[in-house]
Amino acid sequence: MKKKRVIVAMSGGVDSSVAAALLKKQGYEVIGIFMKLWADKVANTDLVKENICCSVEAATAARAVAHKLEIPFYVVNLEKEFKKAVVDYYVKEYEEGRTPNPCVICNRDIKGEVLMRKALEMEADFLATGHYARIREVKSQYSKAKLTEYKLLTAVDENKDQTYFLWTLTQKHLAKLLFPVGEYTKPDVRKMAAKMHLPTAERKESQGICFIPDRDVCAFLHRYAKKLTKPGPIMDKTGKRLGIHSGLINYTIGQRERLNIGGPRAYYVLKLNKRNNSLIVGNDGDLYKTKLIAESLNWITPKNKDQFKISKIGGRIRYGHTVAECKLDCSHRNRVKVTFDVPQRAITPGQSIVFYLPRPVSRITEGAKSRGDGKEVLGGGIIN
Repeated sequence: MKKKRVIVAMSGGVDSSVAAALLKKQGYEVIGIFMKLWADKVANTDLVKENICCSVEAATAARAVAHKLEIPFYVVNLEKEFKKAVVDYYVKEYEEGRTPNPCVICNRDIKGEVLMRKALEMEADFLATGHYARIREVKSQYSKAKLTEYKLLTAVDENKDQTYFLWTLTQKHLAKLLFPVGEYTKPDVRKMAAKMHLPTAERKESQGICFIPDRDVCAFLHRYAKKLTKPGPIMDKTGKRLGIHSGLINYTIGQRERLNIGGPRAYYVLKLNKRNNSLIVGNDGDLYKTKLIAESLNWITPKNKDQFKISKIGGRIRYGHTVAECKLDCSHRNRVKVTFDVPQRAITPGQSIVFYLPRPVSRITEGAKSRGDGKEVLGGGIIN
């Protein structure tokens, strides 16, 4: 039989390197692809701030792994697509007073659409990445014909789980995606890389937003944003003026830094008021809320409202945040009202809320196949 062909998105990191190695070991025809993404070219200077995900170092590492595995390796230029879909979106959201998550949009529009199309053009059966997540193929409980359905599940390594960034995936995507390292813990992946003598075995993980390598978000936004950059008043909930902010674009809900307000207590950002260009601040207790509205929804499983009538659904309002029990009101088209049992800190417009169907995760034992099915991702939306 002809081997199934898999295109692996290789970033030069240990996770995608091990993903490629595992797939080759499993008998797939593996082809590595490295994405050349947009980098920040500072106006009126010769300075180019390398995108972390596609730096010269990352490209060299990915190519070295492909050479070690003896697989074909290609570089695809997606600078224009990435700038339009991710960077422009990021800036526009900040100009609207929201705090976006660019990784969610990258997974949806770049990996899930542009790269997937290129993989299919190369007659690939699957596209694989180094994400910590899992996919399960099951028979649909909502179809009399018991059609095939794909479920997105949390990774074995709950500390590295990346399903928060993948809630925009659809059945069409999941049918063509593979997440090989989702069955392992990060230490497992490092050990496998070392055992296979992969050049990336000890390579450090990249941190922060890939197209802002120096992590100076304020400086980046002031180069590209046109709105919400003017100074204005900082006020408390009663309307009392406390100081001057440097432009609403520099702040997000829950922020404490760069307020420059004197006094005996700490202040936190509660709200960005675009109407009068004011920044509303308060104490830490004011940040806790029980309700939110989310839009731009995507449901991974069939859109059958019965799945939301169960008593316990988990909601996660940002990456790394604890999944908290909540109830959903799906009576409004294209939006959902979420009510948490316990108040959540710093619910932030522009961030994603991801919904999980809690299921016990089996205790980790030897061998990936015995590590449980994790929690099912129902879908998500953008907090409004």
